[in-house]
Amino acid sequence: MIISIVGGGATGVTILRHLAELAASGRDNGAISGIQIFDKSGFDGGMAYRTQSDRHLLNMKASTMSIRPGDADEFIRWLRARGLSCHGDKHLPRMVYRDYLDSVRLAAIAQCRSAGVPVHVEHAEVVRVRFSPDRDILLTTDRNITHISSALILCTGHNAPDDHYGLAANPNYIRDPYAHFAFADRDAVEVGILGSGLSAVDTAATLAKTHHAVRMTCFSRSGLFPTVQPITIPAIANDFRDALHRYVTGRERIEADAFAARLSELLLETTGIRCDLSCRNIDSDALADLEHNIERAETGEPNVYSYLVSVIDVMCDAWSRMNDAEKMRFMEVYNSGWLRNRSAMPLENAVRIRDLMRSGRLSARARLRNVTGLGGRLRAILGGGDHRDVDYVIDATGPSYRLDTSPLYQDMQRQGLIAFDAVGGIRCGYHDSRVHDRHGNPYPNVYAVGGPTKGAHFYAAAVDINLRRAQTVVDSILNPKGSQMSTITTSVEETDRLADLVRRDHASLDTMVLAPDGKYQNRPAALDELMWEVRDCLGEAFRHWSPADFPTLYCAWGRCRVGSTALTNLFGVTGMPSYFQPVKVVLRHRLLGNAGEPWAVPMAAEQPHVFSKEMAGPYVLAESLFLPLQPLIEAGWPAEKLHMIMLDRDPASSLASWLEKWSDRVPEDRLIQNYVISSLNALRVESYARRHGVPVTHYVYEASKDATGSVRKLFDRLGLGGRFTEGAVTDWKERGQIESKGSGVTFLSEPKVYTVVGLHGSDTAYRYRSRKTASLTDAQRELLERYRIHDLYGDSIAACIRDLSLDTDTATRLFGDRLGTAA
Repeated sequence: MIISIVGGGATGVTILRHLAELAASGRDNGAISGIQIFDKSGFDGGMAYRTQSDRHLLNMKASTMSIRPGDADEFIRWLRARGLSCHGDKHLPRMVYRDYLDSVRLAAIAQCRSAGVPVHVEHAEVVRVRFSPDRDILLTTDRNITHISSALILCTGHNAPDDHYGLAANPNYIRDPYAHFAFADRDAVEVGILGSGLSAVDTAATLAKTHHAVRMTCFSRSGLFPTVQPITIPAIANDFRDALHRYVTGRERIEADAFAARLSELLLETTGIRCDLSCRNIDSDALADLEHNIERAETGEPNVYSYLVSVIDVMCDAWSRMNDAEKMRFMEVYNSGWLRNRSAMPLENAVRIRDLMRSGRLSARARLRNVTGLGGRLRAILGGGDHRDVDYVIDATGPSYRLDTSPLYQDMQRQGLIAFDAVGGIRCGYHDSRVHDRHGNPYPNVYAVGGPTKGAHFYAAAVDINLRRAQTVVDSILNPKGSQMSTITTSVEETDRLADLVRRDHASLDTMVLAPDGKYQNRPAALDELMWEVRDCLGEAFRHWSPADFPTLYCAWGRCRVGSTALTNLFGVTGMPSYFQPVKVVLRHRLLGNAGEPWAVPMAAEQPHVFSKEMAGPYVLAESLFLPLQPLIEAGWPAEKLHMIMLDRDPASSLASWLEKWSDRVPEDRLIQNYVISSLNALRVESYARRHGVPVTHYVYEASKDATGSVRKLFDRLGLGGRFTEGAVTDWKERGQIESKGSGVTFLSEPKVYTVVGLHGSDTAYRYRSRKTASLTDAQRELLERYRIHDLYGDSIAACIRDLSLDTDTATRLFGDRLGTAA
């Protein structure tokens, strides 16, 4: 298929890069036969990044600006490769980011062409869209050239600010705040800047550098500048986010007034911070407010920005539950207050604005009502009958998302191909970004990402959010069945698709709807939704604990049938509380629509160390994909009180055990798919732990061939050497009856449908047990090779040898010829 991208800004380049990597790696299965990308401004970075001023800074820290999925450090590496060393908390000039985008675009084009995929790049504006009889898309440019395409992605960005006061005909009105300012630099010149948000901050900072004599006044409703980002990203509690999430998810429809009021109430209740989104504090002193915000930001302590950043997804969910009237109400009354507090400015710019205000070169006025021409000047009319006259007006009220002046969208609307959204952009799907026709029907091959989706999405310009949406759109195009799983599909092709998503830790894994099987899962649900529910349940037990109250948790994870239950019993025999799948038990209850019960874990004063095992699989995908530490950390468990133990076992042995234990309960094709995904999910589980600073130890079941020696080294590695005794390994007595109350394992109450009597067996000691694999067919063994499960096992062996400090002779004795595959 030929895929066309209209728009060559950050979003268009992100999509091009994603397509290029899929085509070059073959993960598109040869589906992409060509790519076309059009940009009317000549790939100059678009409105956001074409500026040449070094005073126009990125509002996001450098560490968050990578557009490569799963590689958050790519932008930092690109900077360093060009001699631009910087730390991740720095805010760089936008023109630097434009160069990064250009570099990515050129590299993606070269990557495609090397893979034999032609890329057509055209500096032109697409002005018309039509459909051929066989539903191909025909794109006509302003050069009157028509191109054919199989799929279309609209990412046309946003426009210059709306002309709210009808000033377009006035020669002293400057609509683009990022334009070059050509007026004279004289003492008598007064410049009015419409707005006091981020665009106004950029304008004032740039004008102060290029025009040293002019005086500036920012006019807005509130007269206040944005809050200030903390100098570093502070850690915050989840109480506010959790409470707001419960409020939103508990309502089918959200009203703007009630939502804004509840947000302010919850923020005050949980953090002590006041925040009025209606911006009614119009009598505030802008300089005093700014100085207070700078002082707080310099301490690195959480501020209102820190907490609003944490609820971006909740805000998006709330927006999706508002009807058109409520969305308009929010935009009219609360949006400027949200932007002032959520879209905080970099500290560097805040200091510049403060210094300009202290010097008298910049002032701020509230209660702006209108702007009119007055002879050769312009008059800003303020509340209370006040006014201020200026020589020039620069419109910095923020970007416009209205598309009714675009030749392309005007033509599509005339044909009935689209409908304009009252808030901005065009009508499209919230979850899948498919464009809708005037009757509300989604197209199978026309999508929108970024600016054109403003009505459907609250955030339409954020690089990180559009990165995830771009991935979802591309995957939907290449997989016509879509990203939602309305039925369970277990074909090799579907397993290939899921395996690829897991290896890339793709964002869609969290959001795709997992279909119920009617037995082990009776409700459709996305993984992120399930994890929030698990987190909320677990958090009830320790939500109000201080970090010192938490015991150190040693959490062992692996796919099922890797010797985990015997290991759990071993820890219990040493006297350490040892729990059987406390996170997964809650997950299983949620899969069936049950509430589940909080985990009654002891406080550190009672038990300084506890152990739990969390196994992946076997029944449904949610069990195979969940990240065991995620709900714990999000519920408040301190990362420094966690230790991840990654378990593994010979793949053929564990697969044979899966088939023996569960093939009478789960269809074999689904069971094998879950086995594959569970095995690959080790990549995501370990990555999550390391990203959060949780130490990781690898332990491979075959190490138990020398049970006493390996366990001794494992306990030493975990800092539990004082708990180790040989008797805990070799002499279990009655505690070896795993499923009895006398064992060392604490079993939590899980739904009865999951119970398998005799699953765990019993023993008198912790020991290695070999498993025959002759029952596996050649086709089943080939799957282990197809998905490189043996390679992952080799990596586990190498990591186990390293983590337990095993000498060469011991490693050879335990793992034999497997050492040849260990990295």
